[in-house]
Amino acid sequence: MIERYQTEAMNKIWNDENRFNLWLQFQIDVAEALSQLNYFPKSDFLKIKNHAKLNLPLMKKLEIETKHDVVAFTRMLSASLKNESRWIHYGLTSTDMVDSVQNYQIKQANVIISNDILDLQKKLKELAIRYKNQPIIARTHGIFAEPTSLGLKFALWYDELNRQLARLDLAKTQIEVVKITGSVGNFAHVSPKVSEIVAKKWKMTVDSCATQVVQRDRHSFLLTTLANIASTIEKIALEIRLSQRSEVNELAEGFALNQKGSSSMPHKKNPIASENIVGLSRLIRTYVNVSFENNLLWYERDISHSSNERVIFPDVYHALDFIGKRMVNVLENLVVNTGAINENLRKANDLYFSQPVLLAIIKNNPKLTREAAYDFIQNASLIAQKENQNFKDVLQANKIDKYLTQEQLIKCYDEKQFLVNVDYIFNKVFK
Repeated sequence: MIERYQTEAMNKIWNDENRFNLWLQFQIDVAEALSQLNYFPKSDFLKIKNHAKLNLPLMKKLEIETKHDVVAFTRMLSASLKNESRWIHYGLTSTDMVDSVQNYQIKQANVIISNDILDLQKKLKELAIRYKNQPIIARTHGIFAEPTSLGLKFALWYDELNRQLARLDLAKTQIEVVKITGSVGNFAHVSPKVSEIVAKKWKMTVDSCATQVVQRDRHSFLLTTLANIASTIEKIALEIRLSQRSEVNELAEGFALNQKGSSSMPHKKNPIASENIVGLSRLIRTYVNVSFENNLLWYERDISHSSNERVIFPDVYHALDFIGKRMVNVLENLVVNTGAINENLRKANDLYFSQPVLLAIIKNNPKLTREAAYDFIQNASLIAQKENQNFKDVLQANKIDKYLTQEQLIKCYDEKQFLVNVDYIFNKVFK
């Protein structure tokens, strides 16, 4: 990930220093398990634990010679040891270490993403409660529909993130596994108990069945889940972008004192953070297809997945952490223009009462077909829209009294009906 979109928390996980330190710890923990199972003396394990050291310049030099990063790594460790070095990587294959450690890095990164979601939910809940009783014109197909609660918009996203957390929890159980199975995954040269000992120490589970590699269906499910999380954050960003349009002006990103919106037009205030979030979400989604391709390895494994995974996982986790935190900042500084919200309700010219009036006609005129009632209301609404008249006035001019008394008609015009069950929904979402 380019520096612009890196986050400090993810850098600590995905940088080379952390990866090589985890490789070292993995080799030490495997050696300890092997010594506990009497593969070699405990005294040799203690020498490995106390003297095995990283020497990254040496590893770099060895990798140039060997053209194999894991061989270069094990030879680097051996260079810091004596006769006990023969137990380094004993009975293992490269991906026992590489996949187990990568899964542990993913485990670390998943904690950060879970916390990002919880932070985002906290802010959405605050906004939902604050604007629970604020009516706002809802739009279907981008067109004025009926009023709803502004708070329900925030509650909807909160509720969706609950499902994303559940998906992430499932993905965690499938990806956070240790695999120490040897060259073709059948434990030919090392006991399954080694995996159990190391997995317990690393607070992970043991891979149930593998080849030389952890099967990549686990990874594709994870990346699909992360992309799904990004889509929810993007959905929020898209709503803000649409609502900040000049002709809508209901929601807007905060604009800092010295912020600039355009290099050429000083008046501009653009939803740049939301647009930035949308762009990075697109990037995250592109990696999902690559992850599915990675599940199609030849026989017990090939190396076609290795190169792209060095890019995919740091990029996705950096980008998702970045947009999660940025969206929290956007919501913290969100401008809610209640004046524009109320003005847009007024601009609807009471057309949103079309369904309540339709239902009242159907209820109170048993000999009238629904189709006839619908056509009457539609004709009145078309006149109101074409001539920019109030829907109530057009209904009166078109002799609504043929179907409804004034008392029955007035009941249709109750604004409160659109928010009457908001508390019911909130109780379900925030239970």
